[in-house]
Amino acid sequence: MSRRLFGALAVTALATIAVFAYRAFTQEYRYLQLVQLGDELLAEDLPFQAARSYGSAIRIDPAEPIAYIKRADAEHRQGNVAPALSDLEAARSLSSDVALVSHRLADLYYELERFDEAALEYDRLLSLDPEAPVVLYQLGLVHFRAGREAEAIDALNRAATLRPDFWEALYLRGAVFRALGGTDEAESDFRRALAVNPDATLARSALIDLFLEASEPGPARELVQEEIDQNPGDAQSYLTLAKVHRIGGHVTDAIEAVALAMEQDPNLPEAYLMLGELWLDEASRLGDPGAVDKAVAALESVAKMDPSSGRAALALGRAYLAKGEEARGFEELERASQATPVSAEAHRLLGDLYRGRRNYTEAVTAYHVFLRLRGDNPAVLERLGDTYVDLEDKNLAAETYLKVAALEPTRAAPLVKAARAFLDAGDRAAAARVCRRGLSTNPENDALLALLSQAQSDTPSSDDEGADD
Repeated sequence: MSRRLFGALAVTALATIAVFAYRAFTQEYRYLQLVQLGDELLAEDLPFQAARSYGSAIRIDPAEPIAYIKRADAEHRQGNVAPALSDLEAARSLSSDVALVSHRLADLYYELERFDEAALEYDRLLSLDPEAPVVLYQLGLVHFRAGREAEAIDALNRAATLRPDFWEALYLRGAVFRALGGTDEAESDFRRALAVNPDATLARSALIDLFLEASEPGPARELVQEEIDQNPGDAQSYLTLAKVHRIGGHVTDAIEAVALAMEQDPNLPEAYLMLGELWLDEASRLGDPGAVDKAVAALESVAKMDPSSGRAALALGRAYLAKGEEARGFEELERASQATPVSAEAHRLLGDLYRGRRNYTEAVTAYHVFLRLRGDNPAVLERLGDTYVDLEDKNLAAETYLKVAALEPTRAAPLVKAARAFLDAGDRAAAARVCRRGLSTNPENDALLALLSQAQSDTPSSDDEGADD
């Protein structure tokens, strides 16, 4: 009897084990099926459906990392960065495979501009393989974006040493040097990148920009011509050629280059904008009303194509002013002043217009915006001082003129204006000090001598002692 009972129990145990094994096998099989289905949906560019399939797999086995990683990819494709990051962080807690997760995490942290966390993930990858050039390049990029230029150069040096043909690393190192003001080092790296890969458009464009910033149209023209030879149908290359001609002072050649760009792409707002600016240059150089009309026609086309362009609004405002249409010019300049990025020049021109309309408060505001964006500019500071005089704020006017004098120490005019403003404000001692300061370098300036005499006429002698600044 006991043998029969033992046998029955054994059969039951085996059956139970078989059931559990079957369930486990079925569960694993179902998990893999759902993951495979998600892969197929993702391959068909159906990321939403793929994410749902991976989610079903996760519910079957929440301890397996692969479905989290794949769902993160699907979410990322949809632009859902937060859930993608959550899935990757979950996968890292479940998997000991650093390479499987860290690269994706690093890329996502970089996209979110969480550069410190991205750098840590790239460092984890380098701990597995310290001689991985691509990872070193990515680490260099992260450090550069985080403002750590020295660390970026170190990583890129290692990447370029490990792979001498790694033109991307050479290009990026050149960009870092350029940001640091090392133009010679930047030029060298951009040229090395081009030597490694003559089709490296990024390196060629960066080198062209370097020469344009340095106002060296000759070498820039050669590089642009290389771009045109490689891709004669690229409208942007002709626009770059137009910039080169413009810097070289060859406006006619620049206009012809823009015309070639328009042949490649007749609906390019940037081409019409450059054409309008070039005709404005011609109008300013020649005083030609016909050139102004051509500028207006080109710039009005830009305004229709790209109404949000602040640069186009600024140029159109200038064109209307040159045409004598002040109201329309004022309207365009106001539009330019409200665009992003903020146009300093639009505010300067608006300041002049406000002052001409005797709206001195608005003029002061406009000049201050210009100065905040561009830094101290003697001509605009002097206009600001003149506007303070218009506002009857003589002390502020005098202080502003003194700033101009500090920037242009050889000019007597700002000191004459400052002394006169101090006199009008009733501060004869300050006026006398300013006059003496000006006479120390311009001893025969009649205006300063006359103002000093006026300042001293009713100034007690004690006020003058030790007053020279």
